[in-house]
Amino acid sequence: MVRSISKNRIIRNIYTKLAPFYDTLEPVLTRGRGVAWRQRAIEVAGLVKPHRVLDACAGTGQLSLQLANTFGSHTNVVAVDFCPAMVAQAKQRLRTQHLNRRVEFKTENVEIMPFPDEFFDAVFLAFGLRFVSDIRTVLKECQRVLKKDRPLVILELAVPANPFHRLFTHVYREYFFPIWGWGQGRIPTALLHPMHDSLLHYPEADKLGRMLVRAGYHEVEYERLGGGFATLHRAIKPGEEE
Repeated sequence: MVRSISKNRIIRNIYTKLAPFYDTLEPVLTRGRGVAWRQRAIEVAGLVKPHRVLDACAGTGQLSLQLANTFGSHTNVVAVDFCPAMVAQAKQRLRTQHLNRRVEFKTENVEIMPFPDEFFDAVFLAFGLRFVSDIRTVLKECQRVLKKDRPLVILELAVPANPFHRLFTHVYREYFFPIWGWGQGRIPTALLHPMHDSLLHYPEADKLGRMLVRAGYHEVEYERLGGGFATLHRAIKPGEEE
């Protein structure tokens, strides 16, 4: 528990300082593919007029915005993030798009969420799972708030299997990232490096698939995106008869 609290504080501190820059940083992290990858995540969920969906680890609300635009006014989008500074950026984003009434933001830890059991038609986790204190706890908590026979969709950056792409990732971290950060208002390298370093401790795609199965999900599938720079997992919470 102490370790989890300590990690949460460290990550919250990093994101508090990065919040004003994050929308500029995100295209660099995703190689400009973030919008397309998030839309793919929405597609694989296979939802038809969902009543309520959760954007967990919502950050600055980029996925929340796409969910609201995709599903329309009949869907209630709930967005959760444990960093108040990121939530503030997200609320401003939605106000600018006149969608603030369609997305409900909560400053909460996804490891202990204040929602009833079986509350959501889908749970989405985009670019946030690698920063949580305990992935297994988050998978279980997402399953708890998810309705039966409904999907959990996880989109996350990854270390590519291709040796050339892995080398590219290393060069990106060591050389391009610090130079870019300096040019964007002198963002300290100490804040930028955790964005990439977190990938080294994030489970490889097959391992995360096994973790989902052990957490009680079924029909677990995944695909690699952008040459392996991201992975997209989809898993279903079993129904009563299973």
